[in-house]
Amino acid sequence: MNSRQNLGVIGCGRMAYALLAGLTRSGHQFARLVGSDVDAARTELCARDFGMQVAASNAEVAGSADVLVLAVKPAQVPLVLDDIRDRVRPGTLLVSIAAGVATSDIERRLPAGVAVVRVMPNTPCLVGEGASAVARGASASAADEGLVLQMFAALGQAVAVPESAMDAVTALSGSGPAYVYLVAEAMVDAGVEVGLPRDLARALALQTLKGSVAMLQTTGEHPAVLREQVTSPGGTTIAGLRQLEEGGLRAAFFRAVRSAYQRSIELGRG
Repeated sequence: MNSRQNLGVIGCGRMAYALLAGLTRSGHQFARLVGSDVDAARTELCARDFGMQVAASNAEVAGSADVLVLAVKPAQVPLVLDDIRDRVRPGTLLVSIAAGVATSDIERRLPAGVAVVRVMPNTPCLVGEGASAVARGASASAADEGLVLQMFAALGQAVAVPESAMDAVTALSGSGPAYVYLVAEAMVDAGVEVGLPRDLARALALQTLKGSVAMLQTTGEHPAVLREQVTSPGGTTIAGLRQLEEGGLRAAFFRAVRSAYQRSIELGRG
């Protein structure tokens, strides 16, 4: 995969576990995996499933890593960086998945020569169907960005974006799964309301969502074109769509994404 042989992980939560699982499935070429977490159960799990070596401290992970994944909560980032700054070697590639933390904020807490790449993944990464946006900092090269894109492509789709787009990415794909889950919940409940057993309503709603997304991806058609193909004059679909439009569904999505975008900006400012 790359000339960097040692992968270190600080924070072995669900997203870090998903990354290690995806890398393992894709046959990564890291010679050594090492990690740390305040929860011993998490490091033990990663050690068992991926052969990760458990370090005694974050500083030990940082000192041995060529690629260092920072997978802690945003509020913990300054403390972790202060803890490891004297152990991170120039030439290290630090990959941060801490939402809202700018690459410049990380860079100024680390020695010169440390490349920083920021990633905004989403929770479907946990099942290999994620969307991850990758933005490189001032010291990171195109090769650094390419390596991180390759790593996160093991979890679904990974795209390169300018860091200025990260708040918009957070609002759309980072928060987006919650919007979809809410739509799925509403469809299931609506099916129950018109008389379907809940298990059947759930199965039909989820397969309908899955199949519709597959149609969008396979055909490449604009969503409006596929919607029109389902909508017969005077039929059931147009009756339902009219209610959704009158209920303001489209406008609600615009407001939701805009609100999440503004909140992401606020969180980034601390």
